[in-house]
Amino acid sequence: MQSVQKIVEGTDIRIQSSLVKEVPQVATICQEAPHLFGDVFHDHLLNFVIKYLQDSDSQVRLTAEEAVLVLIKRGLLDNNAIEVKICPVIDVHCRSIHFLNWGIALMIKIARLIGKEATEELFLDRYITLCKDEDVFIRKITILRFPELCVVVSRNALFRELLPIYIDLSCEKIWGIRKACVDVMMPFSCCVTRQHRRFLLADLLAMHLNDESKWVRVTAFQILGPFISTFAEQFTDITYNEQGELEFTRQQDSGFSIKYTYEDIFPMTCRIQSHTVDAEENSSKENFNSSVIIEKPIYEEEDESQEDDISTMKACKWKIQKYYNMKMDDPEKYNSFLYYYIAPDCPPDDELVEAAKRSTVQSNNNRKSANKNSNKTSTLNDFFNEDKCEAGDFDSINFHEQEIVPQHLIDSFLWMADLKQCLDTGADIPHHCAFSFPAVVLTLGKEKWPYLKEAYQCLAMAEQWKVRRTVASGIHEIAAILGEDLTSDELLPIHYGFIKDLDEVRIGILKNLATFLHLLQSQDRYQYLPILKEFLTTDNEWNWRFREELATQLLEAVTLFKPYDVERHIVPLSFQLLSDKVAAVRHVALSLVTKIVAYLSLHKRPAPMLFQELRCSLGVYAQKWIRRQTFAFLCGQLISSNAITGTKFSLELLPLLLKLSSDKVPNVRLAVAKTLKNIPVGPDWLDRKEAEKIEERLREMRSDPDRDVRILVGGEESPTLDILSDSKTEPSRNILF
Repeated sequence: MQSVQKIVEGTDIRIQSSLVKEVPQVATICQEAPHLFGDVFHDHLLNFVIKYLQDSDSQVRLTAEEAVLVLIKRGLLDNNAIEVKICPVIDVHCRSIHFLNWGIALMIKIARLIGKEATEELFLDRYITLCKDEDVFIRKITILRFPELCVVVSRNALFRELLPIYIDLSCEKIWGIRKACVDVMMPFSCCVTRQHRRFLLADLLAMHLNDESKWVRVTAFQILGPFISTFAEQFTDITYNEQGELEFTRQQDSGFSIKYTYEDIFPMTCRIQSHTVDAEENSSKENFNSSVIIEKPIYEEEDESQEDDISTMKACKWKIQKYYNMKMDDPEKYNSFLYYYIAPDCPPDDELVEAAKRSTVQSNNNRKSANKNSNKTSTLNDFFNEDKCEAGDFDSINFHEQEIVPQHLIDSFLWMADLKQCLDTGADIPHHCAFSFPAVVLTLGKEKWPYLKEAYQCLAMAEQWKVRRTVASGIHEIAAILGEDLTSDELLPIHYGFIKDLDEVRIGILKNLATFLHLLQSQDRYQYLPILKEFLTTDNEWNWRFREELATQLLEAVTLFKPYDVERHIVPLSFQLLSDKVAAVRHVALSLVTKIVAYLSLHKRPAPMLFQELRCSLGVYAQKWIRRQTFAFLCGQLISSNAITGTKFSLELLPLLLKLSSDKVPNVRLAVAKTLKNIPVGPDWLDRKEAEKIEERLREMRSDPDRDVRILVGGEESPTLDILSDSKTEPSRNILF
């Protein structure tokens, strides 16, 4: 240890990082043989880690942090050691503005490993002290980590200690703190019950939507749609994926209740454990489902009185109401005239001052009217006036008599659709509205569609093409919710309009075209057949990914139409895609044509026009060697996919394939050789005469001038006979399909 101490006191960062990485393994060895090493871990090794936790270099600190977490996981650090050794280091970092974020992060990571009881004993008071610190920056950084601690502590600590602090911080005078509270409202709302979300957070968010600070309002509007979607009754699980998109998991069993732990991944994501509760045996069966946020947390202390929860909820409600009344009842506070008014020696002009007061009151009323939050005050007061929260009645609060989502949130969400109304809030607010619109429709159900329709049409006609693209990308989701009849009446005109829009908007509907067609009635679906060719026309010819996506969607939509319509409308499109300049488009088109041939064969349609077009456009008559090569690849894919019978293949395609085996371009001969080699042998596919022709041709190709062709069919690298000496040949250019 004396030798190691010299290394610890060195200045080389790489050596320090390497040393601290070895500490957990050395500690494990010492624990396994205490008679040899004694208490080396606590006397020396742990001190090394503590020293590196306070190092000025971030790499060394992070390596030491990983070592601490590994030691805790392996049980080498008990709660007493954490309190005596680690907590003082965290306290030092939390007192420094430069290391505050790192100190809180280490606190949270340790809390996940030691359990709720130890977390409340070691860290809860420390964290609450930071939340109440006089320094604004410390409070702001602390609140940004708020949900991560909430999912670790018990229900008692969450509802009685952390929830009131969150409400207090949300009502702070400093707008930066209020904005930080809004930033974490979504993950925090998933830590509380539906009751808290409805009667506390919903009104708190509504208050922030009308905040005096623009940045608080912008953040509140951005999370409004996702927050509304957490009220969806038909879904238990709600989550953000890695792209920040809100995802839902359908409720399979009404008996599920959910227990959760927090996982620090951005966007904020939780991991849950679902428990099926048996009331008689009071047992549970765990079922893990990763990356899902909770909808209804499980109550852990079943016999605990809920009177304290109700009183806490009332106190928090009173704080929100008090803050709201303070902001709304003093319109003269932000009167610009009075703010800049400097009293002269003579008495002020009473008439002018009164006019300024009336102007300010009218301005505030107009803004509240524009936000459509006029019923918010009654929502805040109803909770107290109706006196629903009597002791013992916490579970009997009647939520079913009310609507699914508080109405003032829905009004504010619909207000976001019109850019002209929300210019002072931000030009991207309609984009957030369009992004969350399918989730809001899902939450309210198709019965409320007439109430949402006007806002959706406004988004579909927005001047910003990004908003229209977002609407186009989610229209199939809304169609799945509304059903065939409403989709036909309400969404088809909008969908038709997007087809003639900019390419940036059209790609939104093209990516989900097959899904949308599947959701339509048959008569509406067939109306799309004549206009599918419009997708081949793009603003930029080099936008080949657009054509690739069209081929992919047609591949999924082939079976939605009758064979006659496929042959009449989709087959011509597939040949255009099969002759595309870009290999990636041709590759998908090969699968498309293969599926068309299989589909028509399944319905006993000979499709003579299809094979005739194949022979004319891609066979030996094609001037471009790429098309002749494509024909060979298509024959190979038809064979490997069993999309064509041996008789049909021998009659329609084999003669041309044998002719192409003598093509002047080596790349074509290479594709032909690969196809001929993979043709099945047997009476079900070829008769004896045709099989002999193929075998003879493969023997001849073993002496092909091109080395790759010879090797593919089993020939030697050096040619023994040039059978194509009389024909013009081109050297291989190693052009891959």
